[in-house]
Amino acid sequence: MASKKIVYPRTLKDIPLWRQRQLEEDLLWFSRFSPARRLKCIDREWKEIQDFIKKFGFKKYETGKRS
Repeated sequence: MASKKIVYPRTLKDIPLWRQRQLEEDLLWFSRFSPARRLKCIDREWKEIQDFIKKFGFKKYETGKRS
């Protein structure tokens, strides 16, 4: 299967207005916190993602292919 090529916008005009507003809100919210606090948030989110993958990501005990 061929991998998809990611297309990045070349200018700000290439990003839809709704997405620009959403990005602006996210950046304003995130900039309220100090760099140390941001790292704690990112580390906590990363741990939650890893726990989710451990719990739901791979099926360890599924039955094999039947003929």
